[in-house]
Amino acid sequence: MTSPMRTLRTGLRLLAIAASLGAAAAHASGGGDPVDLFFDSTRPDQPVREFVERPAGYYTDYLVPYQVLWYWRLRGQAFSPDAVRAFSDLLEKLPREDSGMEGADAAWTEWQQARAGAYAKLGQALPEGSKATTPPSGRTPQWNANTMQASPICLYGDAFRNATKTLTERLARTNGDKTAGPLVLHWLRAQEVVFYACDKEPAPLPALPAGAPAWLQADQAYQQAAWRFYTNDLDGADAAFAEIAADKASPWRDLAAYMRLRVLARQNPGSDASPPDRESAGKESPEAIKQQAELTKVVDAIALPLLKNPRLKALHPSVHRLAEALRIRYLTPATRVQRLADGLRTIGTPDAAAAKLLLLNHEFRTCGFFYDCAHIGPTQPSDLVQWLSTVRGFNGRGSDRDPSGDWRATQSWRRYQRTHELTWLMAAASLVPVAGTADDKREAELHAALAAVPEDHPARFAATQLRAQRLFALGRFKETRELVAGAADSPLIARSPSGQNFVKALLLPTAASEEEWRRLAIRPVVARRDPEATEARPNATPLATDFDDDVVRFLNTRAPLPMWLRLAVDPALSPALRDTLLETAWTRAVLVEDYAAARSAAELRIASTQTATQNAPAKGPDAIAGIRRSLTLATTDTAAWHRLLLERMASATETLQPPHWPDSSWYVRPTPLKPWVASTYDPNTAIGSYGKWCTSLGLPASGPRAASPADFEMPAFLPQEERTRQAAQVEKLRAIPQDSIYFTQESLALMQRNRADPLVPQALSVAVKMARYTCQDKTVGDWSRKGLQALHANYPNSTWAASTPYWFGGR
Repeated sequence: MTSPMRTLRTGLRLLAIAASLGAAAAHASGGGDPVDLFFDSTRPDQPVREFVERPAGYYTDYLVPYQVLWYWRLRGQAFSPDAVRAFSDLLEKLPREDSGMEGADAAWTEWQQARAGAYAKLGQALPEGSKATTPPSGRTPQWNANTMQASPICLYGDAFRNATKTLTERLARTNGDKTAGPLVLHWLRAQEVVFYACDKEPAPLPALPAGAPAWLQADQAYQQAAWRFYTNDLDGADAAFAEIAADKASPWRDLAAYMRLRVLARQNPGSDASPPDRESAGKESPEAIKQQAELTKVVDAIALPLLKNPRLKALHPSVHRLAEALRIRYLTPATRVQRLADGLRTIGTPDAAAAKLLLLNHEFRTCGFFYDCAHIGPTQPSDLVQWLSTVRGFNGRGSDRDPSGDWRATQSWRRYQRTHELTWLMAAASLVPVAGTADDKREAELHAALAAVPEDHPARFAATQLRAQRLFALGRFKETRELVAGAADSPLIARSPSGQNFVKALLLPTAASEEEWRRLAIRPVVARRDPEATEARPNATPLATDFDDDVVRFLNTRAPLPMWLRLAVDPALSPALRDTLLETAWTRAVLVEDYAAARSAAELRIASTQTATQNAPAKGPDAIAGIRRSLTLATTDTAAWHRLLLERMASATETLQPPHWPDSSWYVRPTPLKPWVASTYDPNTAIGSYGKWCTSLGLPASGPRAASPADFEMPAFLPQEERTRQAAQVEKLRAIPQDSIYFTQESLALMQRNRADPLVPQALSVAVKMARYTCQDKTVGDWSRKGLQALHANYPNSTWAASTPYWFGGR
C-alpha cells in the first residue's frame, strides 16, 4: 500500500505542475460573485455554422431563431448552401439582450483611427476644438424596427465602415497626385459634418471647391443625401437618393437605390407598439389595411429591382430585412405573427426566411415586454406558433413568458398524440415529467419513439440524449451509459463545452474509477454571469474549470477527505478552484477532528500559494495565516485546533470556507439534465458576508433537494477503509448545528476554558452577527441571544460589545 507521506509528496509535485498549466480564475465564493454556467441554455455554444448544418442537442430554452431552425430540421426541411449561409449570418449577428452595439463601436473606433491617420498624411493637425465623440454604445438608444435591434439615434456601424473604406480609397489618389490632397481634405471635412448631422443644430456641408473633379462631385452629392437622411429631411433625402440612383455615371447609384428603402422605413415607423385592448385584438382597422397596401406597393417598387441587381448581392439580406418588416408594418400583432408563421412553414428564399425569422423573434421578445400576449400561445392556428409557444413557455393567457406549470407537458403530449410529428415528440420528451413507475405506458411510448429516429436523421443525436436524460431521471444509470458512452467523442460537441458537460454529467454516476470520475467531474465553465450584467458572457480562453451541481453534491456527501485531496492536485483544475477546494477540505477536516487530513490540506494549500507568488508576489495581509499556523499544531491538541478554527472564523483578513462545497442555488447554474423540473437556480440569492452554512453538508433538510439514502452511497472504486471513515465523518457533520449556533457554542466553551483570552469577545460578536444571515430558526435566535448576553455580561467595556447591540434569528 502506498504510504500517505509518499502520496502527499506526489501531490505536491502535481500541484506545482498544475499551477504552471492552469489559468487563474476567480471562484464564486460569496454573495455578489460571478455565477458559473455549465450549459448555455438560451443559445447553443456549438459553432453557428455547425449548428445550422447539423445541430447537436435540443433544449427548450433556446431562443426563437434556433427553435425554428430545429423545427425545419425535425420536419425534414433540406438546407441548401445558400440557406446555411443566410441562417449562419443571421445567428452570428443575432442581437443579444444588451443591444449588441459592439460591432458599431468597433466600426466607430476604426473610423476614428482612419480619420486621425488621414489628417496626419495630409499634413494637417486634428481640428482644434473637435467635438468630443462618444461611441454608439454610449449614446441613448432607440428601437430600430427595421433591424429589430436597439440602435443609436443616428448612425449604424455600416456608416462608419463605409466611410473608412471610402477614405482609404480617396487617400490613395494622393500617392501619385499632390493636387489631390486638398480635395481629399475637403471630402474628409464634409464627411465629419455628415457624422454630426444628428446634432440639434447641424452644420451645412462645405461648398464644393471650384473646378472640383467628377469623383468629388459624386461623393459630395451622396454626402449631401446622407446629411439630409440623418437630419430627418426624409423627403429631401429620398429625392436626392433617387437622383443619384438614376445617374449611371455615379459610383453611388446602387447604394443610393438601397438607401431609398432605408428612407421609406424611417418614413413609416408603423403603428403604436403598445398592445391593443382585448376587444380589438387581432382586428385590422380599414385605415391600417389601406396604409399597409399602399406601403407594400411602394416597397415592392423599390425592393424588387434591388434584389435583381447582382451588384447589390451583398446587400440583399438587408433588403429582405427592410422589405419584410415594411410589409407588415401597420398590421396588428396577431396578423403579423400569423403572416410570419405562414411564411416560415418552409424555408423558401433563404434571405427572406432569415428576415421573417428575425421579425418573428422580435414578436416573441416584445410579448415578454407587454402584459397582453393573446396573439401568441398554444391556441393559435399555426402549428409553428403553437410549438414555439409551448417549448418557450408563452401560455397566451394575457401574460408574458411562463415556463412553469403543467400546461406545457399537457400540450406537448396532446399534440404529439394527435400528430405524431417529430417536432412534438422532441417537445414532449423534454417537457413531460418522467414517470414514477417503470411500467408507465407514456414513458415506454416516448422511449420507443425516440429510439425509432433514423440513424441518419439530423435529430438522432438529440433524440438519443433525450432518451438518456429520461433514463438518468429514472436512476437507470447503466442504460444511460450504454446510450451516451460514445457521444463524448462525437464531432457534434467537439467544440461545444455545453455538450461535453452534458455528456459528462450523464456518465458521472457510473464512473468506473476515481481517475474517470475526476475526468468527468472537472468541467469547463461555459460562461460567467456577473450579477450586475444583463446576460452571461463567455470566459476568456482557456476556460476556467469548476464543479457543476452533481459534482458538488457528490463531494459534500460521498467523497472522503483523501479523495478531496487527490482531486485538488489534478492538473486540470484551475488554481483558484484548487485553492478553494483545499480550504474547504481544511474546514471540513477540522470540524470532524481529522487533524492529519487538515495538515495535508494545509501543506497543499501553502504549496499552491508559494508556486503562485513566484511570478506575482502577494500583497496585503496573509489570507491563509491560520492555515499556515495549523502545521505547528499537534494532531492530538483538540483544544488548539478548535481555537484556531474560531480565530479564522472571526478574522477580518481571512475567509473561512464552509465545510461543504457551495450549493448550486447560490453559485452555479447546473446542467439541465431534467428540463421538466423547475431549476432551483436563483442568481439573486446571496448569503451574507458572515454566513457560512445552514447545514454542514450543504443539503436542505426537506423538499425536493433533501438528501436521500442514495446520496450517501459511496462508489465501489474507493478503498473500504476510506468508505468506513467517510461514513463516520458524515455522521459527525450531520450533527453539527448551523454556523452561528456552532460558533456561539465554541466561543462560550473557549470562555469557560480561558475567560481572559482576547479572542472570546471578538468571536462572540461575530457569531452573534452571523445569526442575522443564517437560515431562520428559533434555535438560532436562542443561541444568538445567549451569545449577546454573555458578551455584554463578561466584556461590557470591550469594543466588541459596543459594536454588537442586537441578537438575530436568521433570515
